[in-house]
Amino acid sequence: MKSPRHHLPRPVAAWLAAAALSLSAGATQAAADANSPAAYAIRIPVTLAADAPLQRVMLPAEVLVRLQSPGYADVRLFNGAGQPVPMALAGVAAASAPEESVVLPAYPILGGPGTPGQAGLEGLSLRIEEQQGRRVVQIDTAGTAAPGGAQSVRGALLDARSIPLPVARMALDADLPAGQPVTFTVQASRDLKNWRPLAETVLYRADAAGTTPSPAAPGRLGSEHIDLQRADLQDHYLRVTWGDAAVTFRGATLVTSRGAGPRERVSASMAVPPLGNNPRELVFALPFATPVAALKITPQGNNVLLPVRVLGRNDREQPWSHLASATVYRMSTGGKEQTNAPVELGGASVREVKIEADARSAGFAAAPDIALQFEPAQLVFLASGQGPFTLAAGLPGAGAAASAFLPLASLVPGYQPQQENTLPPALADVARADITGGKPADGPLVAAAAASDGLSTRSWVLWGVLLAGVGALGLMAWLLMRQTKPASQPAMEPASSAPDSPRDAV
Repeated sequence: MKSPRHHLPRPVAAWLAAAALSLSAGATQAAADANSPAAYAIRIPVTLAADAPLQRVMLPAEVLVRLQSPGYADVRLFNGAGQPVPMALAGVAAASAPEESVVLPAYPILGGPGTPGQAGLEGLSLRIEEQQGRRVVQIDTAGTAAPGGAQSVRGALLDARSIPLPVARMALDADLPAGQPVTFTVQASRDLKNWRPLAETVLYRADAAGTTPSPAAPGRLGSEHIDLQRADLQDHYLRVTWGDAAVTFRGATLVTSRGAGPRERVSASMAVPPLGNNPRELVFALPFATPVAALKITPQGNNVLLPVRVLGRNDREQPWSHLASATVYRMSTGGKEQTNAPVELGGASVREVKIEADARSAGFAAAPDIALQFEPAQLVFLASGQGPFTLAAGLPGAGAAASAFLPLASLVPGYQPQQENTLPPALADVARADITGGKPADGPLVAAAAASDGLSTRSWVLWGVLLAGVGALGLMAWLLMRQTKPASQPAMEPASSAPDSPRDAV
């Protein structure tokens, strides 16, 4: 005999299905909204460069302070039809430092036919004089000529002692013999006695009658620029030698550079909540997940100096993690105010920050001024479709949008390193931004927010899902018990209707 099947009433089953759908809606809502510009916290019009399919646009601070994914997943660029365009995320190259050229004349080194190529200082007269407390080294080339070809120029000296900046490369001013490869060796010394090697190159001048000159260096092969790898040549001499080749060497041009400058970071001002009961502790929340490169912490008051620690975490359930230690100060010297450099955080992505002053100090007199600094980032995109184009950012549950970025090599045909920085720039017009919830008031870009003392939003959601699930299971069990009880009642009725005694039977 088959056991009876129990079915939930249709209204109850429909309610349970709706509850299950509502619990799973939070996981799918972000993915559904990722392709809708209206779902983002900010929408910024973008003006494209003319006649360029591939372009780049810098992410402004207004975008960075609204991202909810540390991997920048919740940023999109939409065309006029509301479609996301293909894009890639890229960093920004460091600023190139200006270069300067210094021309140095050559002091010839004479040697006989048997003199090794790396030697031959016999033709120079070195004189050291004391002038006004300074030591002056003079090189006298007079009298170095030898009779009738007994000696030849085997190399040259360059005086680089007055060059204070690192030398990136040097170019030789020399005439080469035709059809003969010439090896130039560059060495450095402080005392004209002990030499250390710097670089070596081979140059070749083709025979004009038999070889077609190259466009880059007519009649020459090989690189005329010798890479010195930013060598420090201050207070040094250079020696350039070329063996037995008949070279006419007039001097060299040294190119100095301070090196690549630091990338200009994106800065955002921030309002912080007032200090609590503890003047040595300031805790505040960050409304974004963007990695923070540094915090500019400036204490209030005059002539203030405080050693501090910066700690961070993502929610109340996590312990505080040490991010940085530094000394912050504000001093006035000669009428000029001096403040500390930004405190480097190394790109930490945290939702809560604690700044602790040293226990031996008096703490903060008031909440310090704080500015956020981010590493610059840019979008490389294909301007597909018609305009206007819109940069959108800030989407809750942004993990569903993690696959939006393409590799640069897939987006840019024949991609070469740093090629993205040569693309024409588009402009994000922040002044015309459309911000969900209205325009922010004038003042700090990031509003003050105290750290939460209760459960985090994620914890509330998890508890809500858990309680809803328990409630749904309890309701199902109660309904099944109600259906099971009436089904078993008819089987007991015949036994209860039988007579209890012979008198009842009569």
